[in-house]
Order: sequence, then structure tokens, then C-alpha cells
Amino acid sequence: MDTKYQWIKVAASIHEIAFAQNHIAQINIGEKKICLIRTLHGLKACASKCPHAGGDLSMGYLDKRENITCPVHGYRFDTNNGRDTNGEGYFLKIYKVVENAEGIFVGLEKW
Repeated sequence: MDTKYQWIKVAASIHEIAFAQNHIAQINIGEKKICLIRTLHGLKACASKCPHAGGDLSMGYLDKRENITCPVHGYRFDTNNGRDTNGEGYFLKIYKVVENAEGIFVGLEKW
């Protein structure tokens, strides 16, 4: 795993994560609220708070392109890079995720 990150184990396996019907689970790492997202291309992670108006993204949904969509105003964010797909310049914090035999880990940037 990349040494630029502090890797936090969030589960021993994907079966331990309580995903909602929208394929999103909210987890807490310290004071950070993070969405774990189950996609066809693996697990993704992002901040739970929408950068536009503070909506709870864990209550949102994934569109056909696996963008996470805020339930408040419908802002969509690319789960790969955090860019606002509406083109208004908002960025969502994206976290690295590693799934291996030891478990599922979320990478927090080291200071």
C-alpha cells in the first residue's frame, strides 16, 4: 500500500459493511464521515458531505455512470476524481480504498 497514506482498516470483508439499497454505506473514521460506495468496478470512498450545500451523500444515489448524486439539489460527482459533473467547479473529497486478504482499508492523506 502507498506510504503517502495512513491506511485505516474499516472491515475484515465486504460482508461486514452495511450497504443501503443505494449501495452506499456511511462510516466514521475519527471525526470524518465517509461514504463507502459499492460499484461494479469495486469499492470507492468519498466525503459524506456534499461540497455544494452540505447534503448527506450517503442518502443519495449512484447514476448509471457511477456518479454519486446528492439528495438535496441533485449535484453529481465522479467517484473516481471527485469532479462535479454539472460543470460548476465543485470538488468532492475522494479517498483511496484497498481491498485485500487482510481486509478493507481507506487511505487518509498524511500531513
